[in-house]
Amino acid sequence: MKLRLAIGLGSLHLGLLCALVLPTVSTPVAAQGQNTAAVKKPSGGVACPSGWRTVDGNTSMCEPHENKAPLIYGKKDKETCAAGYHEVYSLWCSTRRP
Repeated sequence: MKLRLAIGLGSLHLGLLCALVLPTVSTPVAAQGQNTAAVKKPSGGVACPSGWRTVDGNTSMCEPHENKAPLIYGKKDKETCAAGYHEVYSLWCSTRRP
């Protein structure tokens, strides 16, 4: 009787653990785009996306240029942009179409 109870509780524990872990493993990473602070350019010579401008005195950074600047993030080589984002200059992902 005790063995059955231990096996049952062990199975329940394993089931609950799987229910918590599996959704986090299979969920795609959410885009890390933002439009409130300066963003480091993914490559030195690339232009800032539409709605953004190069920071005065620091050409390696872009800052929002509009009140409603699009969300952006730097894209890695051969990476695709997250859902709702568009590729810009092959190095940025932006919520605004290029």
